[in-house]
Formats: sequence, C-alpha cells, structure tokens
Amino acid sequence: MEQFEQELRDQIEGEVHFDPISRRAYSVDASIYEIEPIGIVVPKTKESIIQAVNIARAHGVPIIPRGAATGITGGCIGKGLVIDTSKYLNRIIDIGLETACCEAGVVQDQLNAALGSKGMRLGPDTSTGNRATIGGMTANNAAGARSLRYGRMVDHVEKVEIVLSNGELATFTAIDNEEWQRKRSLQNREGEIYREIFRIVNSCRQDIIDRFPQIPRRVSGYNLDELIKPGPLNLAKLITGSEGTLGIITEITVKISPKPHSTGLCLLFFDNMIDAMRWIPHMLTYDPIAIEMIDDQIIRQGKFSPAMKGKMDWLLGEPHVLFAVEFDGESLGKTERKMISFINDAKARGIGYAQMFLTQPSQIDNVWALRKAGLGILMSKRTYSRAIAFIEDISIPPEKLASFMEQFCRYLKSKGKEAGIYGHVGSGCMHIRPYIDLRDPKELSLMDQMMHDVSDMVLEHGGAMSGEHGDGIIRSWLHPKMFGEKVYQAFVDVKAAFDPENLMNPGKIVHPADHLKNLRLSPESRLREPETFLDFSKEGGFALAVDMCNGNGLCRKKEGVMCPSFQADNDEYHTTRARAQALRAVVHGHLHVNNFTNKDVYDVLDLCISCKGCKTECPSQVDMAKMKAEFLYQYQEAHGYPLRSRLFGYIGRINQLLSPFAGVFNTLSATRFGKKIQQWCGIAPERSLPRLAKERFSSWFAAYKQPEEAKTPVVLFNDTFNEFNHPEIGQAAVKILNLLGFRVIVPTWHCCGRPLISKGMLKQAKKQAQSLVESLFFYADQEIPIIGLEPSCLLTLKDDFHDLINSSALEKVSGKCLTFDEFLAQLVSKGLFNLPFSKSARIVKVHGHCHQKALVGMSPTLSVLRAVPGFEVSEIPSGCCGMAGSFGYEKEHYDFSMKIGNAALFPAVNAAPEDALIVADGTSCRSQIADGTHRKAKHLAEALYDYLEGS
Repeated sequence: MEQFEQELRDQIEGEVHFDPISRRAYSVDASIYEIEPIGIVVPKTKESIIQAVNIARAHGVPIIPRGAATGITGGCIGKGLVIDTSKYLNRIIDIGLETACCEAGVVQDQLNAALGSKGMRLGPDTSTGNRATIGGMTANNAAGARSLRYGRMVDHVEKVEIVLSNGELATFTAIDNEEWQRKRSLQNREGEIYREIFRIVNSCRQDIIDRFPQIPRRVSGYNLDELIKPGPLNLAKLITGSEGTLGIITEITVKISPKPHSTGLCLLFFDNMIDAMRWIPHMLTYDPIAIEMIDDQIIRQGKFSPAMKGKMDWLLGEPHVLFAVEFDGESLGKTERKMISFINDAKARGIGYAQMFLTQPSQIDNVWALRKAGLGILMSKRTYSRAIAFIEDISIPPEKLASFMEQFCRYLKSKGKEAGIYGHVGSGCMHIRPYIDLRDPKELSLMDQMMHDVSDMVLEHGGAMSGEHGDGIIRSWLHPKMFGEKVYQAFVDVKAAFDPENLMNPGKIVHPADHLKNLRLSPESRLREPETFLDFSKEGGFALAVDMCNGNGLCRKKEGVMCPSFQADNDEYHTTRARAQALRAVVHGHLHVNNFTNKDVYDVLDLCISCKGCKTECPSQVDMAKMKAEFLYQYQEAHGYPLRSRLFGYIGRINQLLSPFAGVFNTLSATRFGKKIQQWCGIAPERSLPRLAKERFSSWFAAYKQPEEAKTPVVLFNDTFNEFNHPEIGQAAVKILNLLGFRVIVPTWHCCGRPLISKGMLKQAKKQAQSLVESLFFYADQEIPIIGLEPSCLLTLKDDFHDLINSSALEKVSGKCLTFDEFLAQLVSKGLFNLPFSKSARIVKVHGHCHQKALVGMSPTLSVLRAVPGFEVSEIPSGCCGMAGSFGYEKEHYDFSMKIGNAALFPAVNAAPEDALIVADGTSCRSQIADGTHRKAKHLAEALYDYLEGS
C-alpha cells in the first residue's frame, strides 16, 4: 500500500491520511459496525475525487464515499479508501426560484439557512440536520419527520453529478424518449448504463409493480419503481438511495419548498400505544404535516438528560406514548383554528387521556428537541445491553401499523426483550431498538433470529425493512426475501452496469457483507479496563465511558459548545467521536498497546480544549474533558511533566510568589526580554500575560468596612484570578451583595486546582481539592451559600472534585455552591433584586464561559441582566471563545485558538455598537475578546456595579 499512498499524496489536492488514528476515526459511523479503512482522502476539488478514484481502481482498492457518517446501517464504512467530501466540498452553487444546487458536503441546516432568507426550505428534514450532508441525505434517500408533506429526497432530487467507478464524470437528470435513445448509443460507461437500465425496466416492470411495497416510506434497494412512473426518465432518482454503491455524488440539484407561514403543535397523551395507533388514519384526515410518536422510555430518560434540562414543562402526567401532531397555515390564526378543531375532536372521541396545543416557538422547539434526541437518549443508558439498530426503521402502511405493532410487541415479550420505540407514525415508519448485549453469543444469535422473524411480519403487513435509513451492512442480506429473486437480480444488474468491478462501497444493497461480522462489540471483544486515578464508577468504568460514544456525530454540529475544534476546522480528526475512537482503540487493544502512553492518541486529544460541551450536549454524555485529564495523567506519569504544564498548573502559587513584585512583573512581561522568556517557556509571544494587581483582593477586603445593614451571611469564593489579577471584580461583587443585604465572608485564598486538572496533574489537584473543601466545609455546614465569580473555578468544585475525592464534606460543600449569576437569578425570581440602577438605555451582548454554558446554562445570567432597567440584552451565539484556560496561550495552539474565536465570537463582538456593553464572566474569555477584537469585556459583577446610580 506504500505506492498507493504515495501516488495519492503526489496527485491529490487535499489531505491524505493513512495513520492508525485517522483510520480508527473513520472506522465507524452510528451503526453497530467497525471496519478500519485502508486510508482516507479529503479532497479539495472535484478533480481530486476523479484522480483518487482512478488511482484506487488501478490498485484494485474499493472506494467508500462519506459525508458526516451519521448513518446507522454501516453504509459509509468499509475496507477501502474513504473519500470524505464534507470538509471542503461544501459550496452552495446556486439558488434559483424553484431549485438549489450544491456540492455534496453542504450540511442540511447550512442549505436551509441560505434558503430561509428567501422564504424557502429543503423538504426532507432529518433529525441530524445540523450535521447531515446533502450528499449523504441523497445517498440514503433521507426523509424526516415531515414526510407527510415533503416526502423523501427522491421526491426532490432533480439532477445528480457523480464520479463513476472508472473515473468518468456523469450527470443524470430528466430526459425525454429522444434523449434516452441518444444516451443509449453512447460508447462509454454512461451509454452502457442507459442501455442496461432500458433492458431492466422492460424485462422487470411487472415484478417491480408486484414486489415494491405501496407505502409512503421505503428506502430499501434501488429505486427501480421511480423508473416506471409516467413522465421523463431520470436516473438521478436511481442514484438517490444508492448508498454510494453506484458512484460518488459531487453535486446535487434539488427542488425547494416554501416555508410554512405558521406552524403549531398538538400533543396527545396516551396510556396505551396500540390504542393510540388505531387513531392514525383518522388523524391523517386533518392533513397534518407530521405525526410523531415518543414512548415512555425516551420520556423517562429525557427527564434526566442534561440536554433536556428545563425543556419538558409541557409534559402532562406519565404517558405510555406521546403523539406530536404538527399543523401549518397561512397565518397563526388559521393554524390555531385547525388545531382547536383537531383537539376538540380528540377530546370528544377520547383520543388520549390529555390533549393540548402549543404555538410558542420555544415550547414547540423543546418538544422537537426530545423527539430528535430520542436515539441518543436511548443510547445513553450506561450498560452494554444497548438499544441497537437492526430492525430500526420498519415501514408499514399507516392503516396497518396498530396491527403490526400489536403482533410485534407480543413477539418481543415472548423473547423477554424490551425496546425503545419512537417514530414517524403518520407515515408508518417506526424506530424500534431492542436492548441487546452483542458481547453475549446468545444475544447475538437472538438478534439474527429477530431479523428473520420480524421481516416475515413486515412482509405479511405489506411493509419494508427500511423506511428511512437504508440498507448498509445490517439489512442488505434480506433483499432477496423482501423483493423476490427476480427484482434482486435486477438490483445486481444495476450495480454491474454502473460498477462492473464492484469497487464502489461494496457489500451494500447487493453482494451483501456478513451482517454478523465486523461488530464494534461482539463475543470476541476483549476489553482492557485500565486502572485510573479519577473515579469512573458512575460511568461504569473507563472502558464503558469510552464505549458510550455511539458514533451519531452530534459533535460535528456547528452551533453550541461541543465541539469547538471541529467547529473551527471542519475536520473529523478533531471531533469528540474521533477522540473516543482513539481511546477505544486502546481499551480494545487495536493499537497494540495496553496503556495510555501512545503518542498518536496524545496527538488526537491535543485539540480537545476540555470545554465540557460533550458532557451535556452529547446525547450519550461522553465526557471527553474528564477522559483527557486521565489520559494526560497516565501519559505524563510515563513520559514526564513538561515545564510549561507545571507553570500553568501552579499558576496560583506563581501568582502568590510574584504578587509582591507586581509592578516589576507587569513591566518586564511587556518588554522584548520578557517576550523572549515567554516564548522560551512555550507561550505565544502574541499573547499578553495576565497582569498582576497592585493589591490582592484579600488585602482590600481586610480593610473594607461592610455596611451594618448587610446582615445575611454569604461566602464569596475567592478564586486565583480574583485574588491576584482582577480584584476589581470581587470588589464590585462585594458591594452589590452588600446593597442586597448580604454580609460577605471571604475565606483564605485557595486555588481550586482547575489548571492542574486541565494539565493532567491529578495528584496535585487532589491535594488542592481536599484543602479547599476543608476550608469551605465550616460555612457549608452552617447552610451559608458559597458564591463563585469565575465559572470554571466554582464549577470545578461542583463537578470535577467528585472524580478526585469522595467525601460527605464535598457533597455538603458542592451542594451550597452557586455561580454569581445563579445566586442573583434566585433573587430576581423572588422579586428581591432591588438595586438603584441608572435608567439610561444600553445594548448588552453576553458571551458565556463554556463550562458555564455546559453545566449551568446561560439563563441565570440573561435573567439577571434583563432585570436591569434600560438593558437590551442578547446572547452572542458563540461556543467556546478559544482561549480555554491555558490552551490559547500555548504557542503551537495560538493560531487555532484565534480561529475558534473567529468562528462566531469575534465577528459578533466587532458587529456590536461601539458603546455596547460586552459581558463575559470567564477570565479567559475576556482575555480572548481583548486580543481578538481589542474591546474590553466585563464580568457580570462589574457590569452591574458600573450601572448603579452614583457608582
């Protein structure tokens, strides 16, 4: 393979990866399979795709097309050359009045954002729309929740440009009979395709009519049924749903649809799923655009999901199933009238034990959030008995769905199994995930038996094994049974016409791979549970913590906190999924090492900035920040701790030693000599080191006299940055708390150990954690609130300390800890936030610290600021600022740090009016804003105090 790799490197414009970690990263999608590819090409141009295909064909290497890899069937993994179009080939080429043309790597939400300004949208809307690519959606004929109105991708794809297996570039679109005759005369691969399709259609027409199920949703096999419909022939319809087995899609032209003027959601709550399903045909008479079902397993687990915190206030009782029925109209009034009519009818007929309708966008979004998170929530149970995908998206005629599910549930019970169930019930497409432990040979055998038995039931009810997610590895072997031998042979002939050498994504749709091989977890799996310093017991051990990554790829989204490095670079290597795969490779022995000393693993973790976004935003709550800290500890115990890590880790102690010489330090650090020392230490010379205050906060506080009327005690946690760098923040906080009637207690300064944890210096961090807890326990034991100003410091105590120490004292202390904004928000909610504010108007832009956003949320800060008269408050739609503690100071990370900042934060700050108030509670965030925009951001305490009358 060395010559193959070298030819790719010499001739491809783009990236070529053959290293072990990249191959592990690309070995999974969201399925139960894991197949390591030979190599990966990330092309920058269409011409590079053609060249890569030609080189691969010359070496007899299969081609595996790949987008975001969110599929659950194993459709985009294989032993070949992966061609990833998602990083660079993501241009929207043209938007017309009725169509849009884009490259394969364009993300669904990206296209919809561009269409939205024109009042349009793409019809199909997958639940993975914030990362699913249009190429991938075309490849598996995606549909989504609103298929009652918009159908599948095949109903929207007008034209497809693909690279065939011989390197030929072909465009398929609608053609009339004259053009079809001309195409059949071409003496190239395209001509061969048209000639063979002509033969297949003529010889198999009646079999296609007889064997293709007449249902709203089917995405199994090749779309031969599209070729016998009246009207012009369009082989783009055949490419749609072909899962990359016929060629690599480079460009797609799709029909676009008007956005609804108004939408609303009706909720029906049921005690019994089968009874609910009997009403589906009646509900369809009201012409909804979606009827979705969520079962009690998802509802129960959703209540405890961090991602759903505060988003389920619409839930009535404890339903066995919930139906969400969406309506649209030309105005809100017309939509409401539709919903009122529907709800009144439901009440009169006893459809459900409770009914309600929602028109508030925020409430509607929260219901859809639970529906979209359904798969991840099912997968978040910390056990190896997983809700896995093998009969995952059965499609049944809606009028027969109740009968099918009644039979299926009896069958499931007879096998002693439970399943998570949700789906697009209005179109008869059900997502069913039985809990199976694939490490158990009996369970693996049961999975196989269930596929045989359930496919019999599906045939009996006139359905299909896939209504949405396609065939991939998991279901392709069932095609002869589901379609009959003659239609299956037609599938084989289609494949041979496009790809006679079987190089394009082999093993899917035809010539199927063994569906019981290449499993991520199997009876042959031999996991190595490492001894860890941190406590991973609540995760079920380190191995299970890593294995919780199910590959759904939510870490590829472009909004929220998770994952800043991917958001900046659009590179699979920098996703949480890739990092989890690297650590899985250690645990599963794939890298031929049995510890955490592997340099390749160190490298893939390098750009994880420990934002903690994955802990709450990942549906499976994969805590990569914690796992990275453990890895760094193990790695550095073997290889030694770098000087720079020690400097950053002990920043509190260093500040303490330098504090008496603050003036000298501040002057020296700004000189050329100081910059040279800084650079020698591995710190980016472009950065200004945090200045030391002339007077420590504790010294100021010792001399400060609190007003006598301030009586209710509160503790102010004096963090390192408040003590040595920004005492003005603590001073503002003390004065605000005094004005609100609180007497402030400031214990002796102790560093929280956050810098040590981020550098993997866990032994030292544990000592600091124990010391800090001891110093605060006296106050917590008296039920005195402990308020923190620096989010990362206070939240380290509430979150990370539980992995370092296990004591009742810690439980008591962490239970009394609140961030400054949380404490004030409680006063706002009680009507006790009475401060003498100025009444002048001010625009306020808020950026949240990533730990704050991940673990607390921004609502406390926003509610406090919105309680100030004259403040016009909005949150900056940014993730991590990019500084991430010491990360942005490190010279090798400086450019990447600024790239993260430029993704959203810097443009938003620069676009704000010059007199706008920028609020950011994180010390790192304020430093990054200063370096990236040359504007000063203020802590919430400063912002409030500066706005007081007479301040």
